[in-house]
Amino acid sequence: MGRPQTIINGIIVPSEWNDKGEIQNIAVVTFDEDTFLIADNHHARALMNSLRKTVTLSGKVSMKGAQKEFRISKFQIHDP
Repeated sequence: MGRPQTIINGIIVPSEWNDKGEIQNIAVVTFDEDTFLIADNHHARALMNSLRKTVTLSGKVSMKGAQKEFRISKFQIHDP
């Protein structure tokens, strides 16, 4: 049995850029100011065009060094 699904709410922000200034990775900052790096998968790539939008994410949390990493299994974007 794997780790249980976690649900977080927050805002999508860029977290890593390449030498040309293009966004390579994203993170979600929660409303209590916790930051989760988003693991690369098809859900993460779909959210790359939704910067600064509020989202609800379901998935699994793991540690990547000192940072929390979130692997999305499903998501919902909230329109303003």
